[in-house]
Amino acid sequence: MLVYHSLTVWSMHTGHFFKQGTLCMSDVYEGLATVSVIAHYLGQAPADLTTFECPVRLSHAGPGRARIELQHYLHGPKAANLLRVLLPDGRMLQGQILDSCNEPGGGWVLIKIEQFELTPEPSANTNGWKWE
Repeated sequence: MLVYHSLTVWSMHTGHFFKQGTLCMSDVYEGLATVSVIAHYLGQAPADLTTFECPVRLSHAGPGRARIELQHYLHGPKAANLLRVLLPDGRMLQGQILDSCNEPGGGWVLIKIEQFELTPEPSANTNGWKWE
């Protein structure tokens, strides 16, 4: 039995979050995307590093969560707390990094897809994510 869910994404065209519609969440999207790893904290300018044409696989990981699988090491700023994925059709998925694994042969990132408040400084818990 397949389970169908909606995934909330940001539309670059309308500037609003919307439900993408009914999709089989075993594989929401697989292909190239622009991926930005961001460190953004209260009272500080955001630092980010963007990888263009990054092979990704997006999938549903529970209510308000998405899993982004990567085929290679993803570079980003130290203490990154946000991930943004821009799909070729203009849809954007962005969220707070909850957990991750970043290794030379690839990895994954689990993000929370909803608004959250910025913290004044990075958390001591990096959940295994390694940055240069």
